[in-house]
Amino acid sequence: MSASDEDGWDVIVVGAGPAGSVSAGLLAAQGHRVLLCDRSPFPRSKPCGESINPGAVRELNELGLLQRVLEKPHRRIYGWRVSGAGAEPFRGRFAEAAGGIGMSRFVFDSALLEWALEQGAVARIPEKVVDVLKQDGAVAGVRSAGGDEIRSRLVIGADGLRSVVVRRLGLIKRQPRLRKLALTAHMRGVGADELGELRITKWGCAGIAAVDAESVNVVLVLADEADAAKVGGDAAATFDRLAVSIPALAEGTRTSDVLATGPFDFPTRESVGDGVMLVGDAAGYFDPFTGQGIFRALKGARMAAEVADRCLRVSWCTASALAPYAAAHHRAFRGGVVLQHTIEAVTSRPRLFRAAAGLLAAFPTIADRLISLTGDQTPRRQLLLGGS
Repeated sequence: MSASDEDGWDVIVVGAGPAGSVSAGLLAAQGHRVLLCDRSPFPRSKPCGESINPGAVRELNELGLLQRVLEKPHRRIYGWRVSGAGAEPFRGRFAEAAGGIGMSRFVFDSALLEWALEQGAVARIPEKVVDVLKQDGAVAGVRSAGGDEIRSRLVIGADGLRSVVVRRLGLIKRQPRLRKLALTAHMRGVGADELGELRITKWGCAGIAAVDAESVNVVLVLADEADAAKVGGDAAATFDRLAVSIPALAEGTRTSDVLATGPFDFPTRESVGDGVMLVGDAAGYFDPFTGQGIFRALKGARMAAEVADRCLRVSWCTASALAPYAAAHHRAFRGGVVLQHTIEAVTSRPRLFRAAAGLLAAFPTIADRLISLTGDQTPRRQLLLGGS
């Protein structure tokens, strides 16, 4: 046990993904004693589309991390090509010339963790957090799988889709059901260019994006609850069977294990409480269809660290003191939730999707605006109005 364990940390961050590492690094850089825990050894892979959209690229630049990331193996992504369901194919390009980035989470998450440690955060990895500690009704630390009780003034839950922090505090708004399941893997021998590819299928959709000079990330989303339930423990066989039905993947070779994730419907009641904040997927998961998860993680971490820093300097971290983060979080991401639901509603109705795709194929400028919107670039009111 370290001296900081005995004296208590200023902040314990649970989860060392993008949201957790950025939160930890920013707070450590301000002089706070920060402990960063994650249950998995690093580096590690994650079930993710691995597309860092232009909004997330902008966040990396503002954090001073973009050059560090670009030094790692990656591919640039300048837009998306959409097809399938008997619709006319269309494509849209991002508004910003810099575009997005395709990069393995094995590489990306390790780069951000390395940066957080350079800022002064202390990592305890692997360290599985199994519960939160409370004192006088407020969160006061965490308990590890080994039984250690580690105390802090603030706990930041950045532990993803099935957040232990969220579940132990009873912050799930409703119990999720397996409405969708995503299977992800890397493949080689797949022709990939500067556009990612999204193909709508009878069982859901497939997303393909290059992550380095040789590999592409493939996400197969099973949108039917009955289909998702049939996968069971046979994720690899299901992935291989579905992949060969996608023309772009038919000649490719899978080069990684298949990772599965779902359900996606994990709404939380609150993003703050007495002694606790939630960031990234723990604060409310984004459907992988729109690829906004990393943007949300980075931007949310920056907003959380700003409020937490002020709170740690002047007061106890009560829910009321942390409330500005909750308000900023809602303002920043509510539009993305509406976009997600709208796109899902259109793509799940073949006739409506074919009509929308025909319109977007006929009017490439509108297609560009829509793709830029999913890339967190275009203000939503400008989608049909144009302008900058």
